[in-house]
Amino acid sequence: MSTVNQLLESKKQHSTLISITPDKSTYEALQLMAKEDIGAIPVIEDSKLVGILTEREYARKIVLHGKTSRITPVRDTMCVDFPIVTRSANIDDCMQLMTQKRFRYVAVKENDELIGLISIGDVVKNVIANQQANIDALQQYITGG
Repeated sequence: MSTVNQLLESKKQHSTLISITPDKSTYEALQLMAKEDIGAIPVIEDSKLVGILTEREYARKIVLHGKTSRITPVRDTMCVDFPIVTRSANIDDCMQLMTQKRFRYVAVKENDELIGLISIGDVVKNVIANQQANIDALQQYITGG
């Protein structure tokens, strides 16, 4: 069973942790998310995680309320109630947490420090890779290879 730490290690070669401050405009956050091709961005204030801004939050808090992202600060758009896990959490538990709470992202913190974000896509890719490894091992066992 894979852990969050293993998943983060596999992601490390592909990404760095991008963040934004709550006083920036939602538009600036969206620009950064588009540039980095990410669907969520952690919101950091005084070196602490205070929220997560997602495309879903933007749609629900800006678009549906007729607000404009250019003048609405991130602090008014971000989600402040989101799941948090540690490096030692297993991926199955993350998937269950994300499904139950209906979140597409979880924050990974260690000693009150944000060390990463995990998306439902990351979790699904990990599960598929593990299943494929099991299938390959079973096929080798069956065929004697």
